[in-house]
Formats: sequence, structure tokens, C-alpha cells
Amino acid sequence: MAPSKTSKAVAVASKDVAPAIDPEQTLKASKALLAHIKKAAASKTEESGKKNLLADPEDDLASSPVWLTLTTKRHIADTNRLKPGKIVLPHPLNTDEESTICLITADPQRAYKNIIASDDFPEALRKRITRVVDVGKLKAKWKQYEAQRKLYAEHDIFLADDRIINRLPKALGKTFYKSTTKRPIPVVLSPKPTRI
Repeated sequence: MAPSKTSKAVAVASKDVAPAIDPEQTLKASKALLAHIKKAAASKTEESGKKNLLADPEDDLASSPVWLTLTTKRHIADTNRLKPGKIVLPHPLNTDEESTICLITADPQRAYKNIIASDDFPEALRKRITRVVDVGKLKAKWKQYEAQRKLYAEHDIFLADDRIINRLPKALGKTFYKSTTKRPIPVVLSPKPTRI
């Protein structure tokens, strides 16, 4: 028996409607989560039997980070996009001074190396960027799987020019894109137009 037109219309209508999130329920859940984290930390210190002498007596939950993982039931966009969306956070996630950064740029790489070497570039970030490579050199030098794995292991963070981010999966292969831990993060490297 063929489906009727009304059942198809109902299915389409339910697909377009997104359920609203109750702000009060979200606040209630967040408070319960913070209370659980505090309770778990207290029970952990009691179980260990040893008191932390370096702990601050007025230490509260404001100093400990809370990680949020957002999972959706349906895809947010209809098409498969390799360029991730940007969410502005008040505190950065990658603050480790020891982590190394590889910057993947558009051709030629020399212009970007000069910008990083200049005195106007932030000193803390300059120390962390250990390699600058353009797409042409990336395709030529790191074409083999073993070379890609070596590059993957050498650096902690990979940044890429947002203009070339869609060309990177073919150049970097499954080594970088099988997980999201070291997937290149798009950054805007094109110069802003000067206003007159």
C-alpha cells in the first residue's frame, strides 16, 4: 500500500520543528552537575586519606574547568562541511606553553614566516610555532603515509589558513582526519583591507 500524502506532510513538518530548550531546566541541570563535581572531589580526597598541603582552603569550583561536549541527534547542516564553525569562548583551551604549533599556509610560505619572525608578532605565540609549511610543500614533502604520521606526531596543534582548509583532507589524508584531536583548526591569515 502506497503512503498517503498526509503522512508525508506530517513527517516533513516534524523534521523542521526543533524542540525548545527550557532555560530553567538547563540552569537546574548545571547546578546539579556542579554539585556532583564538588561532591566527587570531596569524596576523592576523603578516600585517599592524605591531605593536600598545597591546596587552597578557599578553593572553589570557579578555578576548575568544566568541559562541555555538544552532541546533536540530527546534523546541524544538510551538507558535509570540513570547515568547522567558530564558537567564541572567554577562556582559551590550548594554554599549555610547551605545546608546539604547525601553521599550514597558502603559497608562498616565506611571507608568513616573515610575519611570524617580525617584532609585531606576539612573543609567546612565536615560541610555540615551530613549523610553517605551505600547501604545495605539504603535498610534495608529506605525501607518504609514514611522513604524514611523523608530522602528526611532531606537533600538538595544527593551524591552517581558512582559505585552504577544504584542500587539506586530500593533502593530509586519514592520518589527520580519522580523529578530531589534531585536525587543523582554521585561522584567518589574509590581511585585512586598509581603510582610507
